[in-house]
Amino acid sequence: MNENSFPFTLLVNSCDGFEDCWTPFFTLLERYWAEPLPPILLNTEHKTFTRPHISVQCSQVQAGNDKRLSWSECLNHALAKVETPLVLYMQEDYFIESPVDLTMIATCARQMLDDPTIKHIGLTHFGAGSPILPDARPDLSLIGPRASYRISTQAGLWRKDALRSYLLPWESGWMFELFGTIRSWKRTDLFLTLNRATTVPAINYQHTGIVKGQWSQFVPALFENEGLEMDFSPRGFYQDNRTSFSRKLRLLSSIASNPAVAFKSISAA
Repeated sequence: MNENSFPFTLLVNSCDGFEDCWTPFFTLLERYWAEPLPPILLNTEHKTFTRPHISVQCSQVQAGNDKRLSWSECLNHALAKVETPLVLYMQEDYFIESPVDLTMIATCARQMLDDPTIKHIGLTHFGAGSPILPDARPDLSLIGPRASYRISTQAGLWRKDALRSYLLPWESGWMFELFGTIRSWKRTDLFLTLNRATTVPAINYQHTGIVKGQWSQFVPALFENEGLEMDFSPRGFYQDNRTSFSRKLRLLSSIASNPAVAFKSISAA
């Protein structure tokens, strides 16, 4: 399979402030994705990025835009540049740790092409929450119609137009997952994920390399094991001493701080 025959584009969603992640991300992508690679689109604002042996197109979505685009607007602008019917969505801090299961990804992509009702297939064992239900398709499970985090930004295949249909211009990433999930409950879109009892993740990475702008604690050991150099001091390391209750309370406070926006997101079709 050559680059032009892939039915999906690998969309690496990022922004210029995460430029320090690009080299380790693409180093590990080259290491663990057997050639050939699919078309790659790195979502940037103004910056470009190149690698010696692979072709990386940069979206530069802020070029010509005087207004600072929101997270959702940046993603929507990037998706407008995608020429394939499917996208494999990833983010720049999903540092791959083992060979990618290209056969599984190709099988899932083929199923989506053959069955247009399938809008999304998750390729990890995290992302969507319960209920995850049995499905007749081999190696796949159904993401329940009222599942938590039914809309997830973890690695997965998306029908490009379906992903765009869930984006609202005022939403951040966490709003997209939270309120997009509620919007998905109103639809009949078919969302699937790998069977977590019978498969391993098609793309293996830890969830996730950066939290709230700081490095996760596992990253230094991972980079050392992979022979990657990084100055961690500019970002520092994330320390999460909160309980599950306090995290939920903070989320509710964020929602309550702008109830009109929350209502607009939830009530959107």
